[in-house]
Formats: sequence, structure tokens, C-alpha cells
Amino acid sequence: MVLSRRERERLVLDLYNQGKNIREIAQEVRMSFSAIGTILKKEEQENETSKEQTEKMSQAAQAYKLFYDDKSPVDVAITLNLRQAEVTEFYREYWKLKQLYDLIQA
Repeated sequence: MVLSRRERERLVLDLYNQGKNIREIAQEVRMSFSAIGTILKKEEQENETSKEQTEKMSQAAQAYKLFYDDKSPVDVAITLNLRQAEVTEFYREYWKLKQLYDLIQA
């Protein structure tokens, strides 16, 4: 049975998640250690990127909630430990969500 590159990568990840070590995976999938290491490293990087995006979204949601509770941008910056540019971006997004188009234009 011939597997596509994507299927082989998925198989490597499935075996790794089952607790198999790299040597066992290499024997089963018939791949080199370095190829398996590359797949595992790529997956780890994708997971880190996804985690960062989730945290960023979480910060946005927290900022929107604070703005909804009538907190000032300074309060939001202090509470969430954000820089001015990030707070300003979240504030503009909040205005859009609240359909405050006159503020956005100003």
C-alpha cells in the first residue's frame, strides 16, 4: 500500500501520539529518523502558532469585555498588560462591533 506524503505524516504523528518512540515509528513507516524528526518539529511549530493565535484571540475577547464594562483604554492596557498599539487595535475593533462608524471615521 502506497501512502501519500500527507498520509505518511499523519501516520507518523498518530504513532508518536500513541507513545511509540522514533525507532519504532521508523521501522513501521520505513522512514529515516531525520524525516520523522522533521515531521514532529513541523507539527510542534504549528501547535505553537495555533496556541499563540488562541491567546491573542483570548486577549481580544478580554479587551472587548473590559470596553463593554466601560473601562478606559488605559485600564485595559494595565489589566491585560498590553502595549498602546494593541489596545488601540482592540478599541477600534470594539467600535466596529458596536457599529460606532462615526468614531471609526474620526
